[in-house]
Amino acid sequence: MFKQHIQSMVGIESGYLIFSLIVFFAFFIGVLWWVFKADKNYIKDMAEKPFEN
Repeated sequence: MFKQHIQSMVGIESGYLIFSLIVFFAFFIGVLWWVFKADKNYIKDMAEKPFEN
């Protein structure tokens, strides 16, 4: 099904689609890495910012 949708797109090279997929996954993996490696005190401070006067 996915292959049929890609083939039906006229004027779009498959290289652009693969590149965009790689960029998306790289960004997603980078955000996940940051979430697990971030300083817990920093996250706690940022969570409390909206409640400060």
